[in-house]
Amino acid sequence: MSVEQSEASLPNPTREGKNGEVEITDDLPYLDQLKSVAKIPIFDGDGQKLAFEDLFSNPDSGKKRIMVIFIRHFFCGNCQAYVHTLSTSIPSPDSLPAGTTMAIIGCGSHTLIPMYAKETACPFPIYSDPSRRLFDTLGMTRSLSLGNSTPDYVQESVFASTIRGIAQIFKRIPTGDGLNGGDVRQNGGEFLFEVQGGVIDPVWCHRMRNTRDHTEVPALRRVLDLDADSKA
Repeated sequence: MSVEQSEASLPNPTREGKNGEVEITDDLPYLDQLKSVAKIPIFDGDGQKLAFEDLFSNPDSGKKRIMVIFIRHFFCGNCQAYVHTLSTSIPSPDSLPAGTTMAIIGCGSHTLIPMYAKETACPFPIYSDPSRRLFDTLGMTRSLSLGNSTPDYVQESVFASTIRGIAQIFKRIPTGDGLNGGDVRQNGGEFLFEVQGGVIDPVWCHRMRNTRDHTEVPALRRVLDLDADSKA
């Protein structure tokens, strides 16, 4: 599948901020970045390998949109809370506008995907990028910062969330993947792409600035035109 965008490359979204801290912008991926990620392998819950660009296959001639949610490690309680809240608000693929799909991508072992889907009641396909090459190339960063505020989708304390995650890890020790949840410092983000005529066009994105910085669900619904009449 081809990738096309303006030749005017946008700056790298990762920038040096005050006191050497990393600041993240929401600049859209540029041409070279999209070419680099097209063939990166991802895995489904059965361990089947496909290329990232396969998510954008469009058998119809019309325009297609796909919202890709990049989560942190599979035991991250904050991300689990986010995906659960998102799944409650958008309970099935049929709840999305016509021509729109959604996918979740984590950075741990694909063997944890069934567990994650059950814990979050997620109705959307979940994939794994254990190499984290998608995360790196698309400009997402690594941090353990909690940020200065608690988002609405987080309904439990940091302590409770941490304990729940540890309990999940211990439950997976007998299966051999309890330590394969993914990089605990890796942050994710949300990327909306439009596809038409084999051309992938990024139209909106948000990169997490800390471990609790997913786009709030009401805002994501507006991006997806689910609440077109709502005020931003």
